[in-house]
Amino acid sequence: MKIALTNLPPEHGERIARLLVEEHVVACVNMYPVQSIYSWKGKICSEAEVTLMMKVSTAGVERLKHRLCELHPYELPEFVVLDVDNQASLREYVDFVRSETRL
Repeated sequence: MKIALTNLPPEHGERIARLLVEEHVVACVNMYPVQSIYSWKGKICSEAEVTLMMKVSTAGVERLKHRLCELHPYELPEFVVLDVDNQASLREYVDFVRSETRL
């Protein structure tokens, strides 16, 4: 199991999260409102965004990356994947993520 993160405009967050779950690309998505400050093309930007924390099977990461890039409104979407300690995690939850992100 992995956790993938992306940030995007709030008006796109729920639609993209729902599609990813409905298509079984991810098992679950948590949305967090954030204020992002970043440098883009030589300019300092400050934007309200939502962070999507997506739970995905290890085998499904490439599929998620591809689908997220299709749906994401940004020219360069953030896509960061974090390792999960599957041994220390609740086995039943890890199994749930694997079964919901069937390929």
